[in-house]
Amino acid sequence: METSMSVGFPTNTIVVIILGMIGIGAASWFTLSQLLRHLPLTPRASQMWRWGAALVLLAWLFVCVDAAINPPGGAVVPALLPITFLVGGLLAGAIPLLISPAFRQSIRAVPPTRLIGIHAIRVGGFTFLALLDMKLLPAAFALPAGYGDMTVALLSLGVVYLLARRHPAARVLAIGWNVLGLLDFAIAVVTGTLSLVPFSTQLAVSGASPLYLNYVLIRPAFGVPLYALLHLYSLFQMVSRRVQEAKPAGKPDKTFAL
Repeated sequence: METSMSVGFPTNTIVVIILGMIGIGAASWFTLSQLLRHLPLTPRASQMWRWGAALVLLAWLFVCVDAAINPPGGAVVPALLPITFLVGGLLAGAIPLLISPAFRQSIRAVPPTRLIGIHAIRVGGFTFLALLDMKLLPAAFALPAGYGDMTVALLSLGVVYLLARRHPAARVLAIGWNVLGLLDFAIAVVTGTLSLVPFSTQLAVSGASPLYLNYVLIRPAFGVPLYALLHLYSLFQMVSRRVQEAKPAGKPDKTFAL
């Protein structure tokens, strides 16, 4: 922590990043709790899954924050670590959607405004732009990541409003918004992977410590997988409901069945 302060990395920015990750972790846990209510589980089993998920999320966030504070080898965390967390988190949340009809049915039962409204937290993407102004992030990463997150966050409020009002175009707009949100993450991950390593090398050559970048990497390691899963669940919900409405009356539902 002290090393990061030596290059002017503000404590308040660290706090905002970590609070944002706590926010998406808590929101994801509450959403999972609602999903569990619609699964064929006993109250005891549901409670075990609920608190087990809370422990997993807490441990996951703790490992990410600890890696930022105490990086392996005292260097910038290798890109492989956040990418591993990213892929692992996506697989853990996507596999139940693919193999479990009950899980898919429970996702359909969640209010669509909840899955989308959570993304308002992404307005915290302004921190990337603040770091860019302080010359602590490369523009190739900070500009698309910062403005992309803020755009998706603000648009989520409009989509929630249209869904709540049952506007005829709400579902199509929600599908487009989800695709935009996933595209934002794809661009941020690619630009971050390509630009942060040479940027950290440049910092080291100039005599400044690049260790503060480890706090930035908490986001792709923890927040991005959770946000991306919420996008996937919302997309599934919107598409499956549209397919269901288009089916002839009385035809059995086999949407996304394996």
